[in-house]
Amino acid sequence: ECKGLSAEKQLAYLKKAANTIADARPTTKTRMIQVTDACIPVAQKALVEGRPVDIAIREHVVEANNARYNKIARTAEYLVDMFPQNGTVMTQCFAETIVGMMLKVCKQRGNNIKLFCPETRPYFQGARLTATVCSEMGFDTTVITDNMPAFVMANEHVDVVTCAADAISCDGYVFNKVGTSQIAICAKHFGIPLFVSGAPDIGHPTYDTVTIEMRDPDFSLQAMGVRTAIEGTGIKGYYPAFDMTPPHLISGIVTERGIFSPYDLNRYPSAGGSGEFVC
Repeated sequence: ECKGLSAEKQLAYLKKAANTIADARPTTKTRMIQVTDACIPVAQKALVEGRPVDIAIREHVVEANNARYNKIARTAEYLVDMFPQNGTVMTQCFAETIVGMMLKVCKQRGNNIKLFCPETRPYFQGARLTATVCSEMGFDTTVITDNMPAFVMANEHVDVVTCAADAISCDGYVFNKVGTSQIAICAKHFGIPLFVSGAPDIGHPTYDTVTIEMRDPDFSLQAMGVRTAIEGTGIKGYYPAFDMTPPHLISGIVTERGIFSPYDLNRYPSAGGSGEFVC
């Protein structure tokens, strides 16, 4: 939309767009700012050189994504080290790239894990995305409803629970899809380790700096667009998109630099970790 404008106006437009994108999800804002702000100097350089800004940003994004994939691949190696051979793993929501990467490592090691994937209402990312990836990569995959994790842990010999994180504060609190904390509580009760893939965010020194995004409550009154609560009765919905899992429920934070105790994340930068947007 800003093509044809002066260099100054193009840059102003792009800065506004970068802020708009970063602000779209309050809980992940500080991480997304890293991603969007990194495009601004690329645009500035392209404008000075007379190159098309869109092509310059596209090239930068491809390069940044490749670097990100390399980090996630290293993270996956450390994560799969925690999986027993042919064990049972429970996931939560859709951890994006790390899901495929960890399964790739499992295949390379001949580790035929079995997976239980909570459905993850209201968008069903666990059923529609995580389970699909796991199944298509040839793993034994079972979808469960969001109220079944405790029963499955008690009766199906779950060895490990794993998820990613939308934000990890430097004091070891994990913010992820709502429902993660109750799974963590159940895992702790049954003595099952929980490993979280991600990196501490220096933009969040303590847990109270993270904003929990509240979404349209009507989504809790429906499933895949079909109304489940009776209309016209005054029934209300409630929809926090994320929740907070405290460090005492977390066995380890899995990064591209190794696995850290949630109580010892201050070692991550000194170990060479960048804290960039990982998962």
